Amino acid sequence: MLPKNNKHFGTHSDRHEYSNKNFPVDISRAMRRIWFAYGDLGYNGTNGERAKSVMQNLRVILDFFEKRFSEQIEKNIQKNSKRTFSH
Repeated sequence: MLPKNNKHFGTHSDRHEYSNKNFPVDISRAMRRIWFAYGDLGYNGTNGERAKSVMQNLRVILDFFEKRFSEQIEKNIQKNSKRTFSH
């Protein structure tokens, strides 16, 4: 898939800068937590608490984009009734 508007993010700082400029603070924060959790989870995903935090933050991000685009992105991830961020 080609990036929209020919934007490429080669570094973490590029992604964070774009996210901070283009999305609400809570969405940007949730995306950072997911990006940083990848290394903490390891390749085999053995850190269950960290994985749970990732899924909670991913739900926040999906809710935001589903509302923005009026399109359901992923129906198999359980929805929370409120936005909560885990550390």
